[in-house]
Amino acid sequence: MGERAGMFRIVYVCTGNICRTPMAVALTYRKVLEENLEDIIEVDSVGVWAAEGAPASENTRKVCREQGLDCSHHRAKGVDLYTLKSADIILCMADKHKRDLLAVFPHYKDKIFTLREFANPNPPQRTSIDDPYGMKIEAYRKTFDEIAREIERFWNTLKEMALQKVKNTA
Repeated sequence: MGERAGMFRIVYVCTGNICRTPMAVALTYRKVLEENLEDIIEVDSVGVWAAEGAPASENTRKVCREQGLDCSHHRAKGVDLYTLKSADIILCMADKHKRDLLAVFPHYKDKIFTLREFANPNPPQRTSIDDPYGMKIEAYRKTFDEIAREIERFWNTLKEMALQKVKNTA
């Protein structure tokens, strides 16, 4: 999705931007479309070690297709200042991604979370979503299910944040 002024911007972060984050973007964008929020919420993703332009992994595309989602147009992007600065919320797949971002961008600490800790008053001890890269399709399905559960858990919070931003900028 291309960035538009005044929109609530969610940015997902993982390692290569080819497995977990394309799943998260596809799942979130489905929610955005289901609730007719495409003029309010924008979804993007980056990787801390992304190979620019790489497609989503074959198993990621396969698992998304199984769930009625299409991530075939996804292309990996690396982290950049503009993407982080323009984000309203930055959701990392693993603790190490959060630590890496905070080491370079400590002033964004109020908007950088792991997926599992965001909007979670009692986050689990293990807040990382495992990277299925290079594993069998079953690992990708498990990762997809974990990401889907987390997005479902915090969706209403994200939606309320987005609606509040739009209300405040109107």
